[in-house]
Amino acid sequence: MQSRLDTVLLKSGEHLDVVKVVCPEPEWAERILPFLSHKGPHWLKPLRVAFAEGLPPLTLNFFEGVIGDVIVGNITTIEHLSRPVAILQHVFTDPAHRRKGVANHLMRALTDDFRARGGRAMYLGTGYDSPPYWIYHSFGFRGRGETGKMNWFLEDGFEADYFAEGPTEVRDTCWGDWATLEALHALMQGWYLRSFTMSQYGHGGYESEYPALRSALEEGRVLEVKELVKHDGALVGHVYLAKWDAWKGSPLMLELFMHPNFYADGERLVGALAFPEGLKVCALADETSPEKAAILEACGFEREGLLKRQIEGPDGWLDVAIYGR
Repeated sequence: MQSRLDTVLLKSGEHLDVVKVVCPEPEWAERILPFLSHKGPHWLKPLRVAFAEGLPPLTLNFFEGVIGDVIVGNITTIEHLSRPVAILQHVFTDPAHRRKGVANHLMRALTDDFRARGGRAMYLGTGYDSPPYWIYHSFGFRGRGETGKMNWFLEDGFEADYFAEGPTEVRDTCWGDWATLEALHALMQGWYLRSFTMSQYGHGGYESEYPALRSALEEGRVLEVKELVKHDGALVGHVYLAKWDAWKGSPLMLELFMHPNFYADGERLVGALAFPEGLKVCALADETSPEKAAILEACGFEREGLLKRQIEGPDGWLDVAIYGR
């Protein structure tokens, strides 16, 4: 589906059409994807599938700045849920058309559209204190520390409401989780070591990690991914089994991260995994995560060792316990 949202006058005096393209939309694939070719195959593979057939239940929106018949600017959002939670990505203006106001016009159209559809939260990553950082700030995004990670919450108390306690179910991962895993990993609170295999420490995101996870799942480097989801669709827990290729025989690494309100569901989440017979499974828990250690022990893991002062956290060095089963 495509729709023209606006026609605006640029600083150069040229007219810019602002067009929204919602995947699947095969006719736009060869117009937009070459414009984003600098993103590389890691990103382009899922985008090609999205244009051809979609990535349900994920929604992909492309906001295009078009002069005549030529695309000169792009911003993409990926979204999930009826009241969307989204990631803003792929912000790019053709170098020949920069400083004309293209990105600002696309951002205005995008944020107006998201607000009108009842959007709840949007996330992005950029360079901290960079010119783009302050452009996003002017549209309502706010930074998390000095990381360049930013949130835009459209309602007061979003996180408290979104992550409020409630009934949950465990299911296999789906493409919609690309957006909602971002919200989970953006949390400031919770365990510091969030994924050894993805090198995730403290609050961050899942924008680049999710397509990497899907690729690893397709290639057999990750065996299984399970999500803990509230009945309203909020994703509150995430677990997977990955091959630990640093060791001969590739033992498995269990990766687990959960919102603190749902630690009581941890045993059920981990228990939903099918542990292969005869393969060693390891897991790591730093000293900020006694709840994770308790979940692992309840699922049959035994503490096998302690790496002292293994991770440099924001408040000093952290010990890391090794668990196995």
